[in-house]
Amino acid sequence: MNASGGGSIGLWRGAKQKREKQALGVGALCLLSLLPWPVLAQSQEKAEHERPGWPLRALPAQAQPEPGRPAVSNMPSFDMLLQAVSPIAAKREDPKAIDLSECYRLAAIRWDQLKIDDQTVRAQQAVVAQAQSAFAPQFSWQNEQSFQNTTGVIPVVGGVAVGQSGGYFSFNSINSTWLLFDSMRQQNRVAAARATASAQTYTMAWDYQNLYLNVAQGFYQELNYEGSVRILEDQIAILRDLVNELQYRFKVGRSRPADVFQGQANLAAAVAAREGYVGLMNQYKAVLNYYLGIGPERIDLKESQAFPGPQTLEDYLAHVGSRPDILAQVQLLRSQKATLAVAIGEFGPRTALTGTYFLSHQPDSPVVWNTNIVTTMPLFTGGLYTGYVRQERALVHSAELQVENLKRTADQSLRIAFALFNAAVGQVLQYREQVEVAALYFAAQRHDFQRGVAQLLDVLVALNTYQQARLSLHQNEMNARYQLVNLFVQAGLAEGNWNRTGLPLHDMLQTSSPSGPGVPPVMPVSAPQ
Repeated sequence: MNASGGGSIGLWRGAKQKREKQALGVGALCLLSLLPWPVLAQSQEKAEHERPGWPLRALPAQAQPEPGRPAVSNMPSFDMLLQAVSPIAAKREDPKAIDLSECYRLAAIRWDQLKIDDQTVRAQQAVVAQAQSAFAPQFSWQNEQSFQNTTGVIPVVGGVAVGQSGGYFSFNSINSTWLLFDSMRQQNRVAAARATASAQTYTMAWDYQNLYLNVAQGFYQELNYEGSVRILEDQIAILRDLVNELQYRFKVGRSRPADVFQGQANLAAAVAAREGYVGLMNQYKAVLNYYLGIGPERIDLKESQAFPGPQTLEDYLAHVGSRPDILAQVQLLRSQKATLAVAIGEFGPRTALTGTYFLSHQPDSPVVWNTNIVTTMPLFTGGLYTGYVRQERALVHSAELQVENLKRTADQSLRIAFALFNAAVGQVLQYREQVEVAALYFAAQRHDFQRGVAQLLDVLVALNTYQQARLSLHQNEMNARYQLVNLFVQAGLAEGNWNRTGLPLHDMLQTSSPSGPGVPPVMPVSAPQ
């Protein structure tokens, strides 16, 4: 019993000692876990030296120097964020930058199509003068030398015998012709020429407005991408600070390498997006240089126009029927109707006064002058004039259909432009609200990070949200401004700097009306219902 009892006690004491050793081991681990944080930081720095490449895998072009830990508090304040929402607002007071009106003026001076239109109008006005000249008497000098193989022939000039010749006679005379009555054919020719000249003038006005629209498209596209570049540059600057902060946090063991890589990936994406916008900006600078001819390096734009009020929009929309292209087609219709009247007038009589004044004649004759009234009227022409009238009537009907089709097309274009403008303005208002909320979101995340209750990546997400909202607001605002110009052009009443381009369009509109020189044209064309 004693031996067995002593053995049991020995076994129990050995097990107890073993348990005590295990408890001491666990206690040592617990003590190690309670050691201060710098010990762990030093161990992590040692481990970092063992894998030195991780935080340095960013793009070489964006590699930052050893950070002096740029704090997030160095980022712009919330008020500064809201003030910097528009990247081009500060350029409005720049005296060296040019606005849309100046771009349009420079383009109109240089645009070859307007010069072609100007010469076309002048040529058609010359046609009007040619048609009007038929109402004035025509004078001409005539010399005639006649040789015959017989004698005793009495030469006749203008229906008057001038004497008896001996095989030869000659004379010098002044002949005249004056149209008295032409069955209104010549009056209608003048009316047709005037209407055609007026149509060419309105075509020139429409080319002015199309040029304005084309210049506005290039203008706002360039501002669109220029502002986008500036927004992305702001985003890149903030992302660089955030990447530096993440690198610092990684070095002290408070952030993972993946966090640094995510920040660097966002930075690289922002740089790539900026380079894409730089290329598009340079593209539209080249487009503007095509219109302006001042060199892409000198193109510095600013927006100086304000959105009009609702009443102004209604006033513009009420005059769609006065669009220059519609007025040009109406004038062509008038010209075609006048040409039809000319064709009908071919069936009527024509009366003219003719006269001859003899300066000299050989042989001598007592006849000094003579005057004749000549009337002619066609009796049968084999259907020539009838076919001419039928042709002109078909052309008149075709011109009427073209006017109606152009009115419907203009109405459709105007309604589409108005819908696009309304949608663009609605988007601008919504994006303004989004920018304000996104700025609040970014400021709140930054404040929470400074207090240590938010992760830096939360600040990164908030920053991207704010900058993307700002980018969308700017791009949609530029689109809304372009849609406003498009709306006015489709209404036919966009801004025009005609008197500043050197081309006298205003004078042409005043002097080429079918109602006569010096009388402004009055087009009784109502807006489509």
